[in-house]
Amino acid sequence: MVIDGRKMSREGLAIAKFEGERIRLPVRVVEIAEHPRLVGNDPVECWLLVVTPGRYRLLTRPAVAPSADLSRLLQQAEETRVTGEVLDHTGNNSQDGIQARLIPCVVSPPEPGWRINFPKEAKALVPEKEEPSFVYVLIIAGFIELWFPETLRRALSVPITEILQ
Repeated sequence: MVIDGRKMSREGLAIAKFEGERIRLPVRVVEIAEHPRLVGNDPVECWLLVVTPGRYRLLTRPAVAPSADLSRLLQQAEETRVTGEVLDHTGNNSQDGIQARLIPCVVSPPEPGWRINFPKEAKALVPEKEEPSFVYVLIIAGFIELWFPETLRRALSVPITEILQ
């Protein structure tokens, strides 16, 4: 399938079960993902970006200058940690909690397959009504994302005719 000159894969959705605190990434998803590019035999230092509780985007922790978006996110997170006055950063919970949106994790090498060591902090943010035994793995904008079932169900509950208008 080609959309606007870009190849779109039909294989961008898979189910991955928790194995303790790990999630084994399906091979076909790893192969088509642009971010992060998982190659080699070494662990990859990553972050789970909390897009919303129950939806996480896997980001590589850059060894060089981060992208503009990631740089802005890191700068805003750092600003919330700077010492200030008693009422500094008390007016906007969403903005002030931004540092909790980047959770460090490690993607282990591919023997027998790439595995995300899913941090306890990320799992604790998942809404209680979610099924904790598996996640859907999607490719969104080339990034590997982990969606808990109820989060994906809520996203799919909007009639498609409303989305395509």
